[in-house]
Amino acid sequence: MITAPPEEQKICVACGMCCDGTLFLHAHLDAGERGNLPEKIEENSYSKDGKDYFSLPCLYFDVKCTIYDQKKANVCSGYRCQLLKDFAEGRLTPDDALAVVIDAVTMRDQILVQFKAFSGSSHKIYFKKLLREMGKIQESFEEGATVDPAFDMLLARCNIFEALLIRHFSPAREFDKMIMK
Repeated sequence: MITAPPEEQKICVACGMCCDGTLFLHAHLDAGERGNLPEKIEENSYSKDGKDYFSLPCLYFDVKCTIYDQKKANVCSGYRCQLLKDFAEGRLTPDDALAVVIDAVTMRDQILVQFKAFSGSSHKIYFKKLLREMGKIQESFEEGATVDPAFDMLLARCNIFEALLIRHFSPAREFDKMIMK
């Protein structure tokens, strides 16, 4: 099991967006990991095109990882977002990195509340699923129909949040590809 330096662990525990369905719909498993994982990860694992995955949000995530110091999938300890890379390379102080996390989590939580108010749903939803739901809503609009301004505002906030995620949590090369076009 990979153990990150204490400051990186503090950033990860405060964030959790790689585990909670904000950044990803699934996590990759290394060859041979299935059958040797914690029960809830095993229950949500699957194979596709010869590769193994488990669905996110992780069922061991409840505000933070509940098995952080226990055996888990290699990706759980091995994934390093751009924020951690920037921190490790000295481009961000620990306080700056935590501020980015706090701002991102706050923005995401506000979007989730706004979506629930707009949709009238009380079900728990995570950001990647919210994006799918927003797409379905958008597809249901008839051409030329007036769109609810609340939907437009929510969609704009989702786009801004996605830009923040891409900038700070996705690999830098992905961000560079988008802005260099």
